Amino acid sequence: MELPLDHIAIAVPSLLEARPLFESLVGAGSSLPEHVAAQRVTVQFIGQGPGRIELLEPDDPDSAVGRFLAKRGPGLHHIAYRVADLEAALARLEAAGVQLIDRAPRPGAGDHRVAFIHPRSCAGVLVELVEAG
Repeated sequence: MELPLDHIAIAVPSLLEARPLFESLVGAGSSLPEHVAAQRVTVQFIGQGPGRIELLEPDDPDSAVGRFLAKRGPGLHHIAYRVADLEAALARLEAAGVQLIDRAPRPGAGDHRVAFIHPRSCAGVLVELVEAG
């Protein structure tokens, strides 16, 4: 089953400072900032459709993105792929021996349900699955 790209996420200390650079680079405008309480981040998307950029600003230094920035600094945080049925995709991947961070969907940006795959199962890259609505 082929999974289409949804977005590429970049952790940044400040959306306000990072947004103009990525709007210029991509040649597209951005969405309004959105607080994702479940992940303790504020996100902003640059561009639309597959391959858009998601900027992640931590709301809490102890959040996953806050710890990522403290350890590694700004940069690529994860790659996200779309799936039609998130529960089925998670079950298929777990049966194949893929290490999941989330065995059940959690709330994500844009009212989407999401789940993460551990980087140990993806050549060191954090992968997010986004259920297409």
